[in-house]
Amino acid sequence: MSSLSVILVISCLPGALLDFALPQWKADPTVQIEDAYKWTYQATRGGEHAAPDLESARKWLDREWATPGASQENEPVWEPLCPGGEVGRFNLRPYRSRGGKPDDLSQAFIASSGEFRSEPESFTAAWFELGRRLKKKSAGKLSHKAWAKLDAEMKAKNYPALHHSQAYRSAAAPAYRVLTRKHADNLLRLE
Repeated sequence: MSSLSVILVISCLPGALLDFALPQWKADPTVQIEDAYKWTYQATRGGEHAAPDLESARKWLDREWATPGASQENEPVWEPLCPGGEVGRFNLRPYRSRGGKPDDLSQAFIASSGEFRSEPESFTAAWFELGRRLKKKSAGKLSHKAWAKLDAEMKAKNYPALHHSQAYRSAAAPAYRVLTRKHADNLLRLE
């Protein structure tokens, strides 16, 4: 196991991950339980589910790159998913507007996917911890009832990756790639 893998697994422990993410989810009225699931999945499993191979990853990026729209107000290039920032969402619109190149981003995405140590148990531990916390107290639009409904659906499918909620897609029009911090920093140095 590389030292990077150890850092990613340790820094995204369920309690720390939720302590970091819950205030952000609560503050955003568009975040639904599907979006919390997706964040938790990406923070613990990385983005490799979206990168079966370089060719597929490039085609997908080419489609998004062609029509990403204008940057959202105050949209950051980098949004950490874990408290230590070792993995996060690298937003296409601000990267593109700063002169970033799609081939560089494709390579960073594939490299990040290959380096990130996906731990299915880390995802389920964080997801179940979210359920326990929501049972005690809802957070924004996140409730235990919504969690339990989605959990039953995802458990039957063995907890796969999931798309953002329609509410979040309509409001934020998310366009990003999940990268390790190392590859995000490298991309920003190329600008």
